Amino acid sequence: MKAPIPNLILLYATLTQSLKVVTKRGSADGCTDWSVDYKKYQVLVGEPVRIKCALFYGYIRANYSLAQSAGLSLMWYKSSGPGDFEEPIAFDGTRMSKEEDSIWFRPTVVQDSGLYACVIRNSTYCMKVSISLTVGENDTGLCYNSKMKYFEKAELSKSKEISCPEIEDFLFPFREPEILWYKECKSKTWRSSIVFKKDALVIREVREDDIGNYTCELKYGFFVVRRTTELTVTAPLTDKPPKLLHPLETKLTIQETQLGGSANLTCRAFFGYSGDVSPLIYWMKGEKFIEDLDDSRVWESDIRVLKEHLGEQEVSISLILDSVEEADLGNYSCYVENGNGRRHASILLHKRAV
Repeated sequence: MKAPIPNLILLYATLTQSLKVVTKRGSADGCTDWSVDYKKYQVLVGEPVRIKCALFYGYIRANYSLAQSAGLSLMWYKSSGPGDFEEPIAFDGTRMSKEEDSIWFRPTVVQDSGLYACVIRNSTYCMKVSISLTVGENDTGLCYNSKMKYFEKAELSKSKEISCPEIEDFLFPFREPEILWYKECKSKTWRSSIVFKKDALVIREVREDDIGNYTCELKYGFFVVRRTTELTVTAPLTDKPPKLLHPLETKLTIQETQLGGSANLTCRAFFGYSGDVSPLIYWMKGEKFIEDLDDSRVWESDIRVLKEHLGEQEVSISLILDSVEEADLGNYSCYVENGNGRRHASILLHKRAV
């Protein structure tokens, strides 16, 4: 039985209002095209995967059943890439099947890689979006493909939970999943501070040797699903400003130079871990930034990382002066900053006695 006319009008009005913009919308053959969805499916060859039509998950305010009841049909097409010819998909019903708003692959093969366009339409309405699927093989000698890993960070001595991601389609209601965990693709006798709960591995107190690749393995019928997460360990987030190593804050350093010669003032500092923020270190002369001086003779070097461990860094920056003039003599200050504060120390550039 078809939906009443008022409901159809309401649905059509709803369908034409997108909830999100993924990329610039285009239109071809009277069909509104949302290009390629942000979600990309990546699986290992031989694994099952369910590709869901993204139109029902953020582009329109209607699910598959409501669209069906309004007389809209869902069709699938495949192409090898953007702009390539799209061919209708012939489902065999076994290895590859259309099930409500999704395509199921049981299992995938390398040739399944490509773009899958789902189209909802009737005689007067059409909308489509493409979904990317990449099927890859394991790296040689490994149980994962390094281009298909997930990534997590943990702080030293803190607790960290590593989930087995994107396995919802392979879980059964009211049944705990049986998940095996490996590190660097090998079975491991886990220490007592590492525990397992449902779909996650929990490290209660992270150590430096916890760095590495964690693979979870779940059986789904005759198939195996694997997900690999690379864990990076950092020092705890610092709550202190950077520390100057040279020059020192507590002592004025004097550096002599010859007029007409060159001078190199070097500043070194230690930065505790501050997330993904780059070290901020620079020179000033009085109230002037180096950029405000004669840039043909005076300039700063790039910041150099001298040491790095668990996100903590020792860095340096040099101030170079060519053909030193009388006006160049004086006090130069090196500043270091992070979100916890700013510190500075000075070098007095002094004319060498003849």
